[in-house]
Amino acid sequence: MASIKYLHTYKSNKILPHLLMMMHDNVVKLGNLPLYKPVESSITEKNDDGDDNIGDEINDGVQNGDVNIGDDKQDGEKDDDHSQFQRKKRKKISRAHNDFEELTLKDGSIKLKCIHCKVLLCKPTSSTTTHLWNHLKRCMQKRLHTEKQKTLHFQPAKSKFEINPLSDGKYDHKKQREAIAHWILMHEKPFSIVEDYGFTFMFKINLPQFEKVSRHSAKNDVISVYDIEKKRLQLILRSINKISLTTDIWKSKVQKISYMCVTGHFVDSNWELQKRVLSFMPLPPPRVDIFDGLMKCTKDWGIEHKIFTISVDNASNNDVAIQIAKETFSKSRKLPLAGKLFHVRCTAHILNLVVQDGLSTIKYIIEDVKDSVRFINQSESRLMKFSDIVHHLGISVKKLIIDCPTRWNSTYEMLVEAIKVKDAFPIFAQRETSYTCCPSLEDWNKVEDVIAILEVFYDARHVISGTDYPTSNVFLVVIWRVKHVLDEKQNHPSEFIKGMIKKMKQKFDKYWGDCNILMAIGAILDPRFKMRLVDFAFNKIYNEFDAHTNMKKVRDALYDIFFEYVQVDRMKTQKYSTSMSDKGPSVSSTSSISKGKIIPSGLFMFDQYLNTVQDDVLVKSELDIYLEEGVFRCRDGEVASEFDALAWWKSHELKFNILSKLARDVLAIPISTVASEATFSTGTRVLDPYRAKLSSDMVQVLICGADWLRQLHGIKKPIMTYEEEEQIDVQLRA
Repeated sequence: MASIKYLHTYKSNKILPHLLMMMHDNVVKLGNLPLYKPVESSITEKNDDGDDNIGDEINDGVQNGDVNIGDDKQDGEKDDDHSQFQRKKRKKISRAHNDFEELTLKDGSIKLKCIHCKVLLCKPTSSTTTHLWNHLKRCMQKRLHTEKQKTLHFQPAKSKFEINPLSDGKYDHKKQREAIAHWILMHEKPFSIVEDYGFTFMFKINLPQFEKVSRHSAKNDVISVYDIEKKRLQLILRSINKISLTTDIWKSKVQKISYMCVTGHFVDSNWELQKRVLSFMPLPPPRVDIFDGLMKCTKDWGIEHKIFTISVDNASNNDVAIQIAKETFSKSRKLPLAGKLFHVRCTAHILNLVVQDGLSTIKYIIEDVKDSVRFINQSESRLMKFSDIVHHLGISVKKLIIDCPTRWNSTYEMLVEAIKVKDAFPIFAQRETSYTCCPSLEDWNKVEDVIAILEVFYDARHVISGTDYPTSNVFLVVIWRVKHVLDEKQNHPSEFIKGMIKKMKQKFDKYWGDCNILMAIGAILDPRFKMRLVDFAFNKIYNEFDAHTNMKKVRDALYDIFFEYVQVDRMKTQKYSTSMSDKGPSVSSTSSISKGKIIPSGLFMFDQYLNTVQDDVLVKSELDIYLEEGVFRCRDGEVASEFDALAWWKSHELKFNILSKLARDVLAIPISTVASEATFSTGTRVLDPYRAKLSSDMVQVLICGADWLRQLHGIKKPIMTYEEEEQIDVQLRA
């Protein structure tokens, strides 16, 4: 190829980067543009490196402004125009250059100066950065700078998960995997979700360093988190004095296996009520025996010497198992009040049995109401027709309810809503000839009487199930009102109501006919009630003689259990004093050390003297002082139902040192098995048809771990008891 002999440039308001090169007689012609002074050049088609890219470099130089284009005189005066076609400098793409800046010295040499320690390094002729990285690793100033530049993280308000408040901002894949395991457990996600494309995309969009996690890795991470939380819970259980248990049994429809759930209730060192699912284990046939499961759970957690009470439903086989458990636990350690408080029957279950006996007397009326609502809901035209009737009657009702047979409260709600539109049913029957289950006027009168009785039961259920975990201090408040209503209604003029009340009272007296010591002591240890509520309630539900007898029984039991706590505290104090005496007086309690012998101080000698004498002055016990003081009255604007008895005892712990320990244990006793039943709703989500092959050990990991982590992160899910069916709301048209 012939060499390029001439180069001509042109300047205008707009630089035209396209150069039409035409080879003719070894001369470059630029169209109709004027020709200027030629510049000889020895540049060939190939550069020194042998790259055949001269044309590209020319175009790049013109486009990027590297070609110096001046006026006619300047173009003629420049002799170094060939520098326009030199290779462009390679961009600094290594991150090592971010910590250095170029510096030209007086002698013309170029150095790289570290922006941290100001050390000068040679600029390499090649693109190597090894010596730069080696310096950055040794640079102490950079290390100090990196440690100072950290991100401040704030702890979530309700979470107890320990987060390092300072972070260097670096991505930690191990922590990310741990967080994913927490998420899977808390929200009951399947392991396979981590392999979904969307899951990986969600993280990689802002975290390119994120590495895909397999389902097997997620499973192992979940097990690791479970083991960590289990050890943490074991440390907590070691520090508590007493723990109360609730247990119930649930059968998985998917696996056809019966599971036993054991939940622990206690008050921690910060006077906060805690609930933890301790076990979710399969029960081998026959499933009715819960004793072995209880013993295994308590031994695994090391709490067999700390059991205070066990709450179960009212199945007869549970009575036998609890009796065996009480005898077994009492052999190793004395139970409070000789085990009189050990067996707690589920209040919600007893109320359900009492109400179901009462509703059985109007079963045919309930079926007519349910069939009526179901008939109306079967077609859109019927629903519109009934809605028009309700609208014309001026009744402001927006829905009807089809109840769930296993939930008496939904039956009550169905009757309450239906009786509001009772006048619409006869009119609807006239327009619909196929409607044959319309309740009569007499039926509606019976429904009104039944609703008036069930209202107190409905309110009691809200007290029991409306709070997270109802404890023993609300026991008496709920029960005495129910008993009082039943006693009042037993003389009702209607024979129908008398028969209904008779059946309900028989069931009530079967479980609560005798004085319940636990419900009375729990109420007394609530500063809003003390002994005043016992006096008031007992005089309402018992005759004068029985009320006086039962109040004496309660007072004696209260003082007996209090002095049991006093004895335990005294033994601990004596044990501590004996250990200190064996060690001898400490140097801090002595006045001097003479010839190597420690001389005790007068304070130590006086303390020893007090142990040998008995004070003649009669000192009132903490319980006497507590009962003599007035009850706590809520201030104006405060809701009595929102009163926190544990917070009150926390603020009075120093005043009532021993009595507060008794209150801590008694107020943690649950009066229902709602907590265990709520776990079964979790079981139905974990053991769905797609995960029927989960092992029993993995089921326990998922259910227990989910409960622990929700407590750790302060997540509260609404308590939902496990039900086979749900009520149906029928919305009326406007």
